[in-house]
Amino acid sequence: MDQYVARIPVLLFAVGLVAGCGGEEAASSADIRPVRYARAVVAGADRTRTFAGIARAASEQDLAFRVAGTVTAVEVAVGSSVRLGQVLARLDAGDLELRRQQAEAGVAQALAQARNARATYERVVALYESGNASMSDLDAARATYESANASETSAATALRLAEQQVSYARLQAPVDGSVSRVAVDVNEAVGAGQTVVVVIDTGGNPEVQVVVPEAFIGEMRAGRPAEVVFGALGDGAFDATVTEVGTAAAGAGGFPVIVRLNAQPYAAQVRPGMAAEVTFHIEGRPGATGVLVPPEAVGQDQRGRFVYVLTPPDTANVATAERRTVETGALMPEGLEILGGVEDGEYVATAGLGALAPGQRVRLLDAR
Repeated sequence: MDQYVARIPVLLFAVGLVAGCGGEEAASSADIRPVRYARAVVAGADRTRTFAGIARAASEQDLAFRVAGTVTAVEVAVGSSVRLGQVLARLDAGDLELRRQQAEAGVAQALAQARNARATYERVVALYESGNASMSDLDAARATYESANASETSAATALRLAEQQVSYARLQAPVDGSVSRVAVDVNEAVGAGQTVVVVIDTGGNPEVQVVVPEAFIGEMRAGRPAEVVFGALGDGAFDATVTEVGTAAAGAGGFPVIVRLNAQPYAAQVRPGMAAEVTFHIEGRPGATGVLVPPEAVGQDQRGRFVYVLTPPDTANVATAERRTVETGALMPEGLEILGGVEDGEYVATAGLGALAPGQRVRLLDAR
């Protein structure tokens, strides 16, 4: 019995030793703090910036009937290719056709009255010249003749309007393109101006809309080149040109910028709604010195301003934090100028500086 009692402290010591080793390993793993980071760039150097965007058609048109009525036929479906002038949908034109026939009858009646008034006027002119009609008779005949001519013109105009109303019962494609949406069904009553079919113009090159942060919107201008990559189409880049630069912010995200793909093979594969990445090449500022880092990468305490430089990460994306005192320069739209203490290309932490310590191991998260 005594020998078993004597072994208990030994066993407890061994268990404690194992537990201690596991605790050190867990603590070591917990000490690797996740941090966000940015890469320092030379202030005066050219650089690139990439923003996410969405492809859209060069022109997307909501088509509607110009008159109200009941849909009798929809002759296209989503994805259909259409040609300029092709009929896309039809309305019941029965009432419109009756109005056109009524207008035709009005033209015939007005024409007959105009012929009769002209003949009467010519007879009265002859009688007046021979002294067998008075001036009042001549004036009355002339007035009747002119009124008949005006009625004929009015009736002809009414006929043209009625014919136009009949033509409005056919919805035609204004461009060569493809149908992206059909908004009505057969036998559905629609109002004038209500969207019936949405057609995408396939004649122009596709566009991509991106939202550019205000720090870089000053670098954007129409005509600036860009490169566009669509994940769904592989890694190939499309050449593009900036066509529009927004003057009002699109919410808190930044300003809208439109780039249009240049004419090139395979551009027809780009479909509206595809996710894209747009890369802009931004020229450096002549005369600038030092490097640029995000302003939030610089902290300050009683010892002065500092950054945490992160050593190049290993295969597990783990780096070591090194505190460095820095000398700051001007605050530029692209970032805060660092005149000394950080080299071009080095990684700096951009969040949680107060929780970092020199020599601490960190795991790099997404770049800023």
